Amino acid sequence: MIDVGDSVTIEYKEENQLKTVKSKAVSVENGELFIAYPVDQHTGRTVFLHNGTEVMVEFVGKDEMPYQFKSSVKGRKKDKIPMICLSLPSQEQIKRIQRRQYLRISAILDVYVQRNSDQKTFQTFSYNISAGGIALILPENLSFMPEEELHLRICLPEEKKTLQVDTDAIVKRVFYDTKSTKYKMTLEYSNIASDQQQLVLQYCFRRQLENRRKGIAE
Repeated sequence: MIDVGDSVTIEYKEENQLKTVKSKAVSVENGELFIAYPVDQHTGRTVFLHNGTEVMVEFVGKDEMPYQFKSSVKGRKKDKIPMICLSLPSQEQIKRIQRRQYLRISAILDVYVQRNSDQKTFQTFSYNISAGGIALILPENLSFMPEEELHLRICLPEEKKTLQVDTDAIVKRVFYDTKSTKYKMTLEYSNIASDQQQLVLQYCFRRQLENRRKGIAE
């Protein structure tokens, strides 16, 4: 379920405060998970977890779905790198974190839009996205009608590269946002390829996990 090299997020309590650190799985053997010394994602400092500390471990599986399990610190081990040993439960105790299929998250992404009517392309930004659709900020002097068909290229930033998702979409709503004083529109994907939709879904899952760890509500 969890493989060597997988990134893991660890939550634990210290002085009645919930802490979150990041690490990587280094070895899995004999019902134990060995991880590199974790790093505080805010300070960048190495964190030392005491023996017996109860933790919640989260990771993304091969199916790109998020999982979690309860564990505790069993000790330390020195090899090529110093490691912390965590108890590894049975697969039945590793639970998939349930999410709505079309989880919508706030996200400012580069989006390239092509009108089918005249093939002209312009660049704008999203303000939220899901695996079923996207909401965009409209540039000035551009207008659209509900049910108008467009083509989108959505840029999804990853840690080391940017993925591009290409899909057709249909305008569902155009409105003026008084708070931002900008026109916005919502779109629904049409004829999106399953692998492209999966990329968006995985991006939304990862962003929600990151936001939840930071205490940010969508």
